[in-house]
Amino acid sequence: MAAPNTYAVHVSSETHKIEAWCQSDEALARQLQDEEDSRDAAATRELAGNISLETPSPAVEYIPANNAAQVAREDNVDPDNMSYEQLQAIGEAVGTQSRGLSDDLICYLVPFRSKCNFFSSKKNTEECVICKSTYKSRQKLIRLPCSHCYHADCITRWLKINKACPVCNEEVFG
Repeated sequence: MAAPNTYAVHVSSETHKIEAWCQSDEALARQLQDEEDSRDAAATRELAGNISLETPSPAVEYIPANNAAQVAREDNVDPDNMSYEQLQAIGEAVGTQSRGLSDDLICYLVPFRSKCNFFSSKKNTEECVICKSTYKSRQKLIRLPCSHCYHADCITRWLKINKACPVCNEEVFG
């Protein structure tokens, strides 16, 4: 009987961010439910004549843990109804949000050594569009899924700030 296959699972930092956002959202949902329950209870007591309809201030203040980036991505965000602090938090989060790929994803692009044919009658005119220098024999290159090639160092730096090919603008891991 053959042993079952085992597979290694790689959990990236993006997974941890998503889990933190889910926990933050759950905490907010619980707080909102508690506030709604206390308002309902106050309304019931008001109708019964026990107390006035003033809503008690919430016992727990919700403070999102770096959740502004998620709020900025939601479709129902209305900046006209946001406080200055909320707008500032979103601005700071968007300003530092990376549009590039993580090191975990970039490592899947395997470099190879370039081969220039010295016996060819025509000169090598292929160049890296990032650094504008021609490819030399035995340099490390990376070929993106769209088939465009670049110096390994050049494209690695590029992909850390932008997740698309510099020539065709196709997302590398889209």
